[in-house]
Amino acid sequence: MALLVAPLVLFILIVFLGPVLRFLWLSVDNSDVAGNLGRTFAALEGWQASSGLPDEAVFQALIADLADARQKGRDGVLAQLINQRKVGARFLVIKTAKDAADGKFATPPLREAVLAQHAGWGDVSLWTEIRRASGGLTDYYLLNSIDLRRGAAGEIAPAPADRAIFLDALVRTIWISFVVTLLCALLSVPLAQAIVSAPPPWSRVMFALVIFPLWTSLLVRTVIWIIVLQKNGPVNNALLFTGLIDQPLSLIYTRFSLYVAMVQVLLPMMVLSLVSVMRRVPASYMKAALSLGAPWTTAWRRVQLPLIMPGFLSGSAIVFVFALGYYITPTLVGGPGDQMISSYIAFYTNTTLNWGLAAALSVQLLLILIASAVLFWSARAVISRPRQAA
Repeated sequence: MALLVAPLVLFILIVFLGPVLRFLWLSVDNSDVAGNLGRTFAALEGWQASSGLPDEAVFQALIADLADARQKGRDGVLAQLINQRKVGARFLVIKTAKDAADGKFATPPLREAVLAQHAGWGDVSLWTEIRRASGGLTDYYLLNSIDLRRGAAGEIAPAPADRAIFLDALVRTIWISFVVTLLCALLSVPLAQAIVSAPPPWSRVMFALVIFPLWTSLLVRTVIWIIVLQKNGPVNNALLFTGLIDQPLSLIYTRFSLYVAMVQVLLPMMVLSLVSVMRRVPASYMKAALSLGAPWTTAWRRVQLPLIMPGFLSGSAIVFVFALGYYITPTLVGGPGDQMISSYIAFYTNTTLNWGLAAALSVQLLLILIASAVLFWSARAVISRPRQAA
């Protein structure tokens, strides 16, 4: 049996788990900086920003490190990583590395020569950021992902207001996912009940209509909502024709349009979960409750709802997890204030190539997923316990 399962386990480890863990490792990995500035970090031992610019030995070590990085083709990566910590340092590092590799700083003393050619090295805050980057591991990206940073003395302090964006995005992601899950739950219960209660021919037709959207591309369904909800789209035209409004409404690129599009995409998953559970509940249970004089709402709440709650929780977990990772729909139909954490992960991965920060944001998303899984699992266990005892 173990030999039969081994290929699947290896496939998951190599194709899925390995790359994911490697990407998440980037949130604390500092090897590219530490491996290219080893001499500089050693020379900076004991240096404090309060003492002003580093001495000659540090500049000599810096020129040697940058020359080596240039020869190895690593100066661009090093410049990008330093620029993440000190904006504007990228070209300074690249130009200095080029001059160092060309031998322009071959004769000591180097401190004044470097400052004369590249005045940016006279910024004490740049040296402070370089010194903080020493070591093979770093908390820089993880702190930035929760709007924190190291202060001048190394203490953890809140990020400036104009850079504190990630906690808001995280809270917004959780809230949007929760609202979408709640809306899907409210809409799917009567729809699933109608599918189960309808005669077989109509039940099959309704079930097919629920599954049909899953055969359509997510991008196509999202773009259709842009067409439907735009100012000259069918919704606004119908409202204008009926006289309910005097001018077109701004329906697209709003939180409303985001909710509509996400619910339309995720609703079938909730319906399928509920239908699979409802079909296993005998119809005689509701008939017995009604025959004993219970109102329909009371019979459904006291009899039907507890029996379908496992499917309800499973569907909610699926919808919530999918909503947390949504990227295309918020980007296309949401407004600037509706972007979710996945949009930032994509931006830092593909545009700015700040993979460390993207990995740190992914760690946040992973922790939310784990917490959600534990919460739904615990709720399911609590609900199932009385039934098992019975």
